[in-house]
Amino acid sequence: MYKTSMKQDVVQKKASYPEELTEMQRRFCEYLIMNEGRTTRKEAAIKAGYAEKSAAQEAAGLIQNPKIQRYLQTRSNEVNRSFTVTKNNYVRRQQVLSQTLVDQGKIEKALGFENLIGKATGQFMDIHIHGNLNDITKAEKIEEINRIKTLQKDRIEAAKEITVEPEQTELEKLGEKVLKKLKKTTVN
Repeated sequence: MYKTSMKQDVVQKKASYPEELTEMQRRFCEYLIMNEGRTTRKEAAIKAGYAEKSAAQEAAGLIQNPKIQRYLQTRSNEVNRSFTVTKNNYVRRQQVLSQTLVDQGKIEKALGFENLIGKATGQFMDIHIHGNLNDITKAEKIEEINRIKTLQKDRIEAAKEITVEPEQTELEKLGEKVLKKLKKTTVN
């Protein structure tokens, strides 16, 4: 006679990384991921600590291991997500670089980053007109200039509707006063 039970073992969810990898296997995977496209599997095996003579064979065996394949896929996805360039990431990075230069007293060099921030947020625009100016008449040139001015005015108005100007903080006001004093002392 068989006795059955409704009792089931609780299944715990596994971590996203396979825990069964050895330290050398993990180093092999990390080296491959962080140097993707710039290294070979054999080099990764050597850097992970495998012997140079057998590194190619070890790498071939490692790359076929399902645990390592799963780790590589999971870790690659994570790394790629962290390096994704978004508008916010880009603007934030430019702000950090700009502020670093300002803190170092290199205000003139920070202007380039401020320009990039303005372009990324839609506050500044570059307009390039390609063609030979000698091929069009003066009236056509004036017409094109007026068209661009109108277009620019429309864009500025649209940006004003979208953008809410933040109030200046006390620190920003103090910073402006300091800059004005610096300019006065350098002019005198």
